[in-house]
Amino acid sequence: MKTDTHRGLSLRLLGGFAVGLLVALTLRLFGLPADTLTAFARVVGEIFLRGIFMLILPIIIPVLLLGIQKLTETGAMGRIGWHTLWTVLTLTAVAASIGLILANLFQLGSHLSTETRALLIERFGQNAPPAKALSSDLFLGLLPKNPLHEMAMALTPYQQGGLLSVVSFTILFGIALSKLPSEHTQPLYHLLDVLYRASLWLLLLVMRWIAPIGVAGLIFQAVMGLGWEIFPLLGAYAATVVVGLLLHGAGVYSLFLKFIAHANPLHVLKGSASALLMAFSSASSNATLPTSLRVATERLGIAPPVAHFILTLGATINQNGTALYEGVTLLFLMQVFGVSLTLPEQLMILALAILIAVGAAGVPGGSLPLLAGVLPSFGVPAGAIALIYGIDRFLDMMRTTLNVYGDLVIAMHINRLYYGSYRDPSPT
Repeated sequence: MKTDTHRGLSLRLLGGFAVGLLVALTLRLFGLPADTLTAFARVVGEIFLRGIFMLILPIIIPVLLLGIQKLTETGAMGRIGWHTLWTVLTLTAVAASIGLILANLFQLGSHLSTETRALLIERFGQNAPPAKALSSDLFLGLLPKNPLHEMAMALTPYQQGGLLSVVSFTILFGIALSKLPSEHTQPLYHLLDVLYRASLWLLLLVMRWIAPIGVAGLIFQAVMGLGWEIFPLLGAYAATVVVGLLLHGAGVYSLFLKFIAHANPLHVLKGSASALLMAFSSASSNATLPTSLRVATERLGIAPPVAHFILTLGATINQNGTALYEGVTLLFLMQVFGVSLTLPEQLMILALAILIAVGAAGVPGGSLPLLAGVLPSFGVPAGAIALIYGIDRFLDMMRTTLNVYGDLVIAMHINRLYYGSYRDPSPT
């Protein structure tokens, strides 16, 4: 039932995208008046974005604190836990690096006409905060004098450290919590889990009932305002993300399986097919988890203790596809809005892409609230996320597939190290 819910959600969002696109193209083709529809589309699009923005902090703070708790608990698993953690972080860093390299190579957002960029800034950037150079002020802002003030101002033009300062404080607080006796911290962790589950329920509610209309309104506005120029722009952006995902999946994972895990990449891919199809159709790592567990133990010969530990943990923190996607998207939106970054600033983007990937909820669209939250720290309005929301459904399905495959690849590696040699998938 849960898988069907996520699959239905993806279809709803794709349907909203198609409706908004077709209506806008029809009106432009026949030169029909669209003032009323444009005003309505702006309202429903803004309602949808506000529904996303209001859940950024209630999701990101519990996710980070609970994630730190899970990571510190890996010590109880001894060498397996730490080996898994370093493997996850290394592969996630490689994925994010691929995304940044491709975004810098193609410079997708830099080819916009001056008129189009001015229109985008007028539409989305009226209250954009000023871009912050990588300076001592930016680093000092990571340690907020008043964390509650930063939480209140994180998405406004008057922010100081913004969401980055909230994240840094939350990480430090999470580390401090991990050092306290469990009998003292368990009530707080239970409360955080309740807050996270409630926020996730609200996110799914927004995505299920408001997002289809909101996505239709956003893509309608984009097509009516930017015209045909939006299609090569979004097409090139989507193609870059897909190329990066294929490079990481077919290249990095195959090399990792061949030379590190000492497994046959084609056999692992064949054995993983049913889990990958489930991931693609549901766009949810969590919804795919039961299928992934069955594939790991029955078709890939992974020991159940390794499969349950790594796949369950990986559904939360091993999001290679999300890290790559975030790296491309962050740089793409900054290029679109004329924000140039130095190499050190791009390295910060790399760290953010990894952090967002670790903190993203394993549900359709789970990474977008976090992505929207960090944009203002670099002079890009949070509302700019609307530009890519329409095309995100397909990309979400693609990156979730890579996320799930990454879990199985890492499980193969850890299983070989601690439970013996690899066994080819059964032909059944």
